[in-house]
Amino acid sequence: MADNYKVVISLYADVYKSIGTDGKPKGKNNTILMGSFVKILPEETNSWQKILAFGKESWIDKTCLGLSAALKCFYVDVGQGDGALLEVGNDENGLKIIIDGGPNDNLSHYLSKWQYKYYFDKNKKVHLDYIFISHFDKDHYQGLIDIINDSHYTIGTIYHNGIAKFNNKKINFPKTEYNTELGKKSKHNGENYLETSFNTLAEFNALQVKGGMLDLQEKFLNAVNTATSQGRLTNFERLDHNSTIPPKLINNKNFSIEILGPVTSKIDNKTVYKYFDDEAHTINGHSLVLKITYGNRSFLYGGDLNIPAEDHLLEHYNTANPFEVDVAKSCHHGASEFTTDFMAKVNPYATVISSGDNETYSHPRADAIGCAGKYTKSKRPLVFSTELARSTADGSTRIKYGMINMRCDGDNIIMAQMKEAVSSGSVWDLYEQSFFNI
Repeated sequence: MADNYKVVISLYADVYKSIGTDGKPKGKNNTILMGSFVKILPEETNSWQKILAFGKESWIDKTCLGLSAALKCFYVDVGQGDGALLEVGNDENGLKIIIDGGPNDNLSHYLSKWQYKYYFDKNKKVHLDYIFISHFDKDHYQGLIDIINDSHYTIGTIYHNGIAKFNNKKINFPKTEYNTELGKKSKHNGENYLETSFNTLAEFNALQVKGGMLDLQEKFLNAVNTATSQGRLTNFERLDHNSTIPPKLINNKNFSIEILGPVTSKIDNKTVYKYFDDEAHTINGHSLVLKITYGNRSFLYGGDLNIPAEDHLLEHYNTANPFEVDVAKSCHHGASEFTTDFMAKVNPYATVISSGDNETYSHPRADAIGCAGKYTKSKRPLVFSTELARSTADGSTRIKYGMINMRCDGDNIIMAQMKEAVSSGSVWDLYEQSFFNI
């Protein structure tokens, strides 16, 4: 970022229209969340700096400005799907992480037209350290194809759960080899397991050569191969509960990503997945389950976990509880496919539900919202919904998307969503630290 820009390093900062002759600010102009870049203007006092932010000239307390923010998470409104961007630290000693990409171009547009517009306008590369694909359902990865194909991005590693999807009508080899839409299911000691999986890009390509892969999955694979051949993508790897990602020290705080699922098994030295009720339950239930910790705070991203999957996870971890966090992304868009035992283990202060206007699903379901409020460590639990936060502007049909924002300095957390109409000099409906200490 250019020298005349700085970043807001406090969890949030109120900014003002002017500074009075008494040196005090006058007329609240807005509230700016941690991690926002602001342009430094020439005027300043001993305590206050004039800035340009979000199209407005304002005054900000100098102590709120610095060069490196802590952890930010943008739960992007991608409609009926999941898509989140995490940033921690600065460009030189930080990370940019995407967890799922939704079914459309909402995430891609948000990145190019807003979050990284400065980089795009200057034709600078944006480096994404990690892209996590919880599982290969359209509403979690289709929106990543445009991002992977975009030459503005370089990518460190794309992580996935290793389960591909096929169209049995296209398969040109015996159905006994691929007897489900996920590949081969077999029985061992009375339990059904999915055998077909891939670890590396070479193994993914080999599955495509065998035939029958879904058109969308082939389109994604072509994007990955192109980015790899162009030198923009370095690694493509499968994760399960045995995997590790090296932790980092960022802003003198420990940052780590634990892989809690999928929980796989070994049969004849081959990695297999427990087969749940059907293909949908199996691929959803073996979503990547990520626990992210920054300093003393933690966050859970669980893809589309369902009832048999949660039972499977609870059985594996037994009396241990690695699932408890401060903020959880609700599994499966607020569906009824959850267990109260698992929700009680997660026990967050706040839950974020990502869903769309699709009445065949009716997400978020009333019981999911209710239980998100019940199974919590807070007396005043927070339940956010991208769908419920969505609105239209000024009576028009222009959509104001319902992104949910989270900021954390390693000890304190704030969460915010944009108001439908601006009042009191701030666009944010903001929930401060007191909600995370009750």
